[in-house]
Parts: sequence; C-alpha cells; structure tokens
Amino acid sequence: MIKKLIFALYAVLVIGALFAIPKLTRGVPAADNTTISVDVQSISEITLYPSTITWTGVGPGHAGGQVNLDIVNTGSKNVSQIYAYVSTLNNETSRPYGTDDASKYAATGVIVLKNETDSNIYFAGRLEWNWTEDISSADLSNVGGTNGPCDGGPGNCSWGWFRNTSYEYVWAVSNGTNGLCNNTGTQFGIEDDADDGTTSTRTPITTNINRDGGDSDYSYFSVNRATSPLYGSCVAVSTDCQKIYIYKYDKRTSPNFNSCNNVRYVHNNTLTPRETHTLTLDAYVPYGTPYGNLATGAIYVVAAASQ
Repeated sequence: MIKKLIFALYAVLVIGALFAIPKLTRGVPAADNTTISVDVQSISEITLYPSTITWTGVGPGHAGGQVNLDIVNTGSKNVSQIYAYVSTLNNETSRPYGTDDASKYAATGVIVLKNETDSNIYFAGRLEWNWTEDISSADLSNVGGTNGPCDGGPGNCSWGWFRNTSYEYVWAVSNGTNGLCNNTGTQFGIEDDADDGTTSTRTPITTNINRDGGDSDYSYFSVNRATSPLYGSCVAVSTDCQKIYIYKYDKRTSPNFNSCNNVRYVHNNTLTPRETHTLTLDAYVPYGTPYGNLATGAIYVVAAASQ
C-alpha cells in the first residue's frame, strides 16, 4: 500500500514537472526595428473645387445666386500671391450688340467674385463695348483727353453703358496722344447715378479716376471715387477706344493688367499644403442679354510657389 502511494506521488510529480517545463523554459520574444523614411517630392499644385459651375434660367436683370469655389493647395509646397482671371477676352472677341445670339456674349463676362476678406463683390473680367449711336441727353463734356472734350464727337471719343444687372451707368473715353487710347492724355469717366434717361444721370466725370499706365494693348485706370459704381475696380481701355475691360483680381502681366493700382490678389498670404481659400462667385446678368447659353469660358487661378 505504501509503495502504491509513493508511486502515485512520484507519477504526479513527474507529470506536473512535464507540464511546467515549457513555462520555465519559454524565453522573451525576439525584437528588432527597421527605420522608415519617406521623402516627399517638392511640388507646387492647387486644385479648384468644383470643376464646373453652371447657372441656369437666370433672368435678365437678376443674379444667379452665390456659389463657392474652393482653392485647395494639393501640392507639397506653400503657395501665395494667388490671383484669378477669366477668359472673357478670348470668348467675346467682337462687339456683340445688335444680335440675338447669346453665344456672342462671354459667360465669364457676367461673373462677379470676392475673396474671404472682401465685403464688396467685383466683376472678374467684364467687357463693355462702345455704343455706336449718340446717347440722347448725354453730357460728355467733362471727359476730355489730348484732343479736347468728348462733345467733339466720335472721332476722339467713345461711350457706352456699364451694366450691372438691373442698373446701367454711362461711361465715356477720350483718346490721348496720336488719337489712341493706350497713350498719355487718355481719360475715362463714368456717371455715378443709375441711368434714368435724363442728362443728370448721363454726365460721366473723371474725378478720382487715375490713369496708372499703359502698354501696346490698353490704358489702365483705377477708380477711386467712392460714389462710383466701379469704386475699387480697374478699367482697361483698349488702344482703339472701342471697349473697356473691368476687373479686380487679374494680375497678369501680358497684357499688363497688374499696372492698375487697384488690382489685388485674391489671397496674398501663405496657403499651406491642404489648406483652402474659398472664393464666392455669382452671375450678374444685365437687362438686354439674349436668351440661351452664353459662350462657355473658364476662371483661372494662379499661385506663386514659395521658395
């Protein structure tokens, strides 16, 4: 009996030892590490969202409704000095007045925009063409360039309307040296009051409108009269005096739209990778615009890469 107990105890001890051996001999897991390094390529890139903006069924004399356009830094470098321009000058190459064809008018010519800090909204790039007939009851004598006041007739002047949805304002240009409007002596004037057909609303003036320079294509004016409908804007008058181009954020240097003292960047501060700056756009369709699709255009946004 004692032998059986000793054997049983021995068997228990042996079995227990066998099960305990793995626990007593298991080591610490082996460990090591590998260094990970990723070098990101230096790329300057911005992306606009959305890629297409459409206004449909906008009534003449009305706005289409505000929409947002996000400028996103999708590159790996900081960017800054961001400006914007539209393709109006490429899409509206001839005077469209007198036609019922909507495609003769640039869609971008009715686009207004502002950045995140501006309280006012400005035309992105609007064309207004000369009016080939006399404007009844107009007094253009306050606008006079090298060749005298505009009451001298169309040989030394042109005139027309700046149309801002439901309002119109009479403007006039008097040519400068050699009878051209890109030279010194050229003057640009605009009426402060919305046109109602009377002389008092058809008398453009040049007060606080400065010619800031010119090149082979245009004279560049900054409108600094607070009562003007173009206050804070830039006006480029074509060499042949037949059209004016109205803008705010177009800093291209060929032609040299950047020479206007009122031109601004839409965002002049640093935009870091993945950071966004949002523009607000709208469509201001003037009275007298033919129905149908205006000539499709584009807005271009340009940013300078940080060094």
